[in-house]
Amino acid sequence: MDNERFSGHLLKVKNDEITLRVDDVEGLKRLFRRGKIDFDLEPHSVELISPLQQRKAYAMIRDIGKYQGFEQRYEFENLKQHLKSKFCHESSYREFSLSNCQKDIATEFISWLVEYCFYFDIPFEFKDLTNTFDTGRQVYLCLVHKRCTCCGSTRNIQINHEDTVGIGNDRTHLDHRGHRLEALCSFHHLEFHRLGAASFAAKWHFHGIKLNADQLVSLKLMSRKQMQEFDLQYEQEKLAEKLGYDHEK
Repeated sequence: MDNERFSGHLLKVKNDEITLRVDDVEGLKRLFRRGKIDFDLEPHSVELISPLQQRKAYAMIRDIGKYQGFEQRYEFENLKQHLKSKFCHESSYREFSLSNCQKDIATEFISWLVEYCFYFDIPFEFKDLTNTFDTGRQVYLCLVHKRCTCCGSTRNIQINHEDTVGIGNDRTHLDHRGHRLEALCSFHHLEFHRLGAASFAAKWHFHGIKLNADQLVSLKLMSRKQMQEFDLQYEQEKLAEKLGYDHEK
């Protein structure tokens, strides 16, 4: 199941030398460090699954297999076929190959694998999800399943407000509506405050998301009663502001 294909975009040709921008430079560097410096090039259609998507799909299948105690290659191959068949059964897609399927099928399959891991609490590497999975969905699933959005840890999970709520505010009595939220472990929560929101988002490639009332109640971040109390408070503040304005006039 090892796959070491990379995709690249041609930038420049000069005599017999070419310059490419590759999709996964860190992965390519790992091959260099292992002594691999000779590569075959072939044209690739932008409509087909990318090498980055292939690597992510295979990596997730490996993570699922390892969690289930698989060690033999044939076990992983059987698992791959089982997961693909299950995905097709639950979707409208027909059988496909990870070697040459359409890009949209690959995107949907990877998304399905991610949610499969969340549902069955299977640990997997979060790296490389960028450009292969909807990051907003990732942030939401981490909130639901109480996992750190950066590293996947389930220990010491804290709800972080990407938008500053102000020093001295009581976070136990806070209207979460309208705030961008994300689940972080204590380590990455501290990193967020050390780096600041902009630098943290640039490093980890995601932003917090705003949850609707039903989602906040479902995650037990707020109750309906709290929302009603906040709404009443806002109405009273607006009324007081209007009365003060009328009085000044």
